[in-house]
Amino acid sequence: MGLLDKAGNVGKTEDKPKAVAKAIPKAVAKAPASIAVTPEAKKVVSKKPAKAKKVRTPRTTGLPDGFELASAMNRSISWWINFVVNFSVLFAALAMTANDTGVTTTILFAVSGIMIILNVIVIPLKTGRTIGHFVSRTKYITASGDKANVFHSVLANTVGFFALMGVIVVGIVVSDVETDDAVGITMIAIGVIFIILWFVNRNFKKNSDMDQGLYDLIFSAYLVKHIPAEGEEAASGIWGRLENAGEWGDKMISKREANAKKSEEKAAAKAKKAEEAAAQESVDEPKKSAKKSKDE
Repeated sequence: MGLLDKAGNVGKTEDKPKAVAKAIPKAVAKAPASIAVTPEAKKVVSKKPAKAKKVRTPRTTGLPDGFELASAMNRSISWWINFVVNFSVLFAALAMTANDTGVTTTILFAVSGIMIILNVIVIPLKTGRTIGHFVSRTKYITASGDKANVFHSVLANTVGFFALMGVIVVGIVVSDVETDDAVGITMIAIGVIFIILWFVNRNFKKNSDMDQGLYDLIFSAYLVKHIPAEGEEAASGIWGRLENAGEWGDKMISKREANAKKSEEKAAAKAKKAEEAAAQESVDEPKKSAKKSKDE
């Protein structure tokens, strides 16, 4: 039976299984694996680069080289010239106010205000000097040798003016002010502050080796002799006339120095004469005593 079965199966074709195409899996992009960040790494990543610190240059102090402090004579001439320019017309207007309050007085007050503004603000803004500085050949400079700050020029040149205004305001308002008059009390307080500032500024100058006032110390400014730089072009117009005003100041300084020298010579001659007289008296005294004893 087994052989017959095999013989029967010889004629039959054996069905082979058909090949089935296998699906090829598509490549899928994998997300990168997350990297574990340690706390130390977080600190390093989050830390911003340190900013470079600005190096502050030390503030220059002291009188710069190549400059000479203004003498007492220069300062005196500068002060008197500025005083006359700023207040001469104002005093004339105030004096006329007592008898006349008409157009003339108004004009004088207006002219006085214009002169003060020109000498205290306009001219210093342009040149750094007042008319008094031009006549006395002086100027304000900083510790670095540059022209003084504009605010210094205004404050230093108005301290006397504001003190005078303070005196006038206090003198006028104090007689009519009442306890509930806020405006009057405020005006008196401002006037007193201006007067105190003048005394403080004067005290600073008196006790300073460099003759610096309050505002000079604040802005590190020094009043020095003005010497035109070599090769500097001569000013023309009104500025040239102001520069030429220094010649009149030079003559005034020379005259005062000559008078001071004569006074010193006279004082020295007088002291020498007194010394010689004392020496002669000390020589003659023993002779007089001896003669007196002989007579007795």
